[in-house]
Amino acid sequence: MDWKLKDIRKETEHPYLNFYTVTYEVNKNGKIYNYSYFMASRHEPGKLVCETNDTSVPDGVLMPLYYIDPKTKEISLLITKQFRPPLNKYVHSFPAGLVDPNESIETTAHREAMEEAGVTIDDLELLCPPSPTSSGLSDETNAIVIARVTGFADKHLEDFEDINAKFIPLKDIEEYMDNHFFAMQIRLVIKYLLLKFKGQY
Repeated sequence: MDWKLKDIRKETEHPYLNFYTVTYEVNKNGKIYNYSYFMASRHEPGKLVCETNDTSVPDGVLMPLYYIDPKTKEISLLITKQFRPPLNKYVHSFPAGLVDPNESIETTAHREAMEEAGVTIDDLELLCPPSPTSSGLSDETNAIVIARVTGFADKHLEDFEDINAKFIPLKDIEEYMDNHFFAMQIRLVIKYLLLKFKGQY
């Protein structure tokens, strides 16, 4: 099939996330159809990914952060617990945040690590470039950056950010996942980190 974007209609006016109807002209075996699809986006008209095809800058950055105890050499992961209104429950995850205008992935990671968890970081590694998170629902993309915690300070949460963070030793993380509610991609990244640090915990 051949898809051609024909129309975009913004259905809502909210400051952070909006609902759109996008209409495509679809050539299916020589027959032309109009097909409407419904999606959410953080972007304004003219900057939707379906218009620009630009996924070079992510909407947000997810940060698996690890800490190596200088005395015991034990490796721990920084796990957050945040209330998520769409689910009406707390979700366990990693620190994460939105990319500000003209901000690099690395700058976002440093800023959000400090704001959400009160930590400084180093040894940044781009695990995943900007990639779709839920392509059937939204044009949102996120990048994933692994980093090592190097210091501690006060965190700076927004008024209604309900986020707590604690370190879980890698040797205990699988049992911890079994007993807490984690996002799917977080579980997969933790599996990767267990392989990355295999033999060190």
